[in-house]
Amino acid sequence: MRANAAAILSCCLMLWAPAGVSAAARSHASLADASALYNQGTDALVRGDLGAAVAFLHAAQRIEPRAGDIRVNLAIARSRAAEMHGNSGDDDGVEPESMLALSAAESWWLVAILVGLGSGAGAAGTLRRPARAWLWGGRLLLVGGLLLWVACLLRAREEGRHPEAVVVVPVLSVGPAPDERPRQPYILGAGEEVRLGRERSGLVEVRIGGNEVGWARRSGLWRVGDVAGYTSTLRTR
Repeated sequence: MRANAAAILSCCLMLWAPAGVSAAARSHASLADASALYNQGTDALVRGDLGAAVAFLHAAQRIEPRAGDIRVNLAIARSRAAEMHGNSGDDDGVEPESMLALSAAESWWLVAILVGLGSGAGAAGTLRRPARAWLWGGRLLLVGGLLLWVACLLRAREEGRHPEAVVVVPVLSVGPAPDERPRQPYILGAGEEVRLGRERSGLVEVRIGGNEVGWARRSGLWRVGDVAGYTSTLRTR
């Protein structure tokens, strides 16, 4: 009975993982690649356009999370943006390289691999002796695949509901919606990273740290997933 349940779970996850890969691939612009985004971001950094620099380089890092040159330039862009807004910045504050860093598509493929290996080990356990080691090995791989699958789903759900975005105008005023009670605006500057919520009448809900802080002009923000559409050399549909 347990073997049947594990087999059903394996089939479900293996069918879902390729769909996750496709969804992750669609989350990046179809014509975008990491090198093109990196070049655009580096050019923006050189000319001092920190909002565009952070947006392009962050989009490139999503595709190639282990690329050292992308990490370095993104750290510099973020540091300069923080300095410009009165926060402490450090051009040497580069995130340490990690071979475990995976893009969204790579994470979904890893789910499929873990589930496939777990299913294979479980099947081998029914044919080989001693079977216990094979069965437990298969179960551990399946559990690992399931946990990673849940993490991928949560990440995709959060990005779908509240996509990452970067402020690309020098000053962005975040305040109440027109039908809400007036309050002091929250000021953001170029290069600051937020998440977006609902949209209406040219305005978008801005979220920081999981909390809604107000509404701002949609034109002052670039969604990281749509960044390729803002380049001069790449076009999305």
